[in-house]
Amino acid sequence: MKDRAKVEELLVTSDLQLQTSAVAWKHVEAEYVDIVEDILATLAPSGPYAYTVVPGLEEGKEIPTQRIVDTYEGIESSYRNMHRFAAVVQTRPVAEINTAWYKFVSGTGRGRDKRTGAETERPIIVLFPTMGSEGITGELFWGRTQQETLPGDPADGALASRFAVAKVHDTLLDAYRKGDIDTIVDRAHPEIQTAVRDYAAGTGTLAELHTKDELRAHLQEFHAHYEVRDIEIVHQHFDDWFFFHELRWTVEARKGPDAGGVFRYHTAEYSEVSGAGLVVAHIGHGTDHLKLG
Repeated sequence: MKDRAKVEELLVTSDLQLQTSAVAWKHVEAEYVDIVEDILATLAPSGPYAYTVVPGLEEGKEIPTQRIVDTYEGIESSYRNMHRFAAVVQTRPVAEINTAWYKFVSGTGRGRDKRTGAETERPIIVLFPTMGSEGITGELFWGRTQQETLPGDPADGALASRFAVAKVHDTLLDAYRKGDIDTIVDRAHPEIQTAVRDYAAGTGTLAELHTKDELRAHLQEFHAHYEVRDIEIVHQHFDDWFFFHELRWTVEARKGPDAGGVFRYHTAEYSEVSGAGLVVAHIGHGTDHLKLG
């Protein structure tokens, strides 16, 4: 009976994972058809939403500026603007991670300029949060910006760059566990594009940051509210130009009505890493936090 209960639990979990995957691919396939109303129909019925607007390279900048919209109206406007000039032709995955609350995909994305008919393809990473809904609550997309990969130890052979990215990840994760803000900021590109759930604000939406100084202020605000008790790895994936992880956080509130309370939540985030070992973009989402005990 005990083994049967475990199998039943496994099947329920896999049902949720497959539902998340189906929801995300339904959205992607609606993009291929290029009818905005059908694309919008794949959104969850309510937010808070999180959607990455097509980034633009501002004058004098090296990294494209990533804006975030968090309302249905903002997402609708973004899709109508994008599909006026561009069409999504194909997404070719090389890695997929499905959970009960998000789908992560890495691979290549092919698009077509509707004005010229020209098609381009590039490496991409995308996170589809669903929060267990029957639709997506966001689409967090990033295309590779860096030409050079991080050189690794020649002894690691064909996977040298991936192991080098893994080392950057391990350094950052250790710093997050310790609350070592200086190390995190030192590893950030001056124009790092950050979009992660803002737990200090408690709004359920993402913080949108565009420099390492803004990142430092965000981290200081978080640590003013919470002490990190533990960070555990649920999933991780390394490529030669990015890393992805799902983390389980355990934190203690420092102030407010919940001071002394211990909370747990999950985050799912990806980061592009430059050839110099700097984080160029750090984007993702997170679950609500649950008070323990």
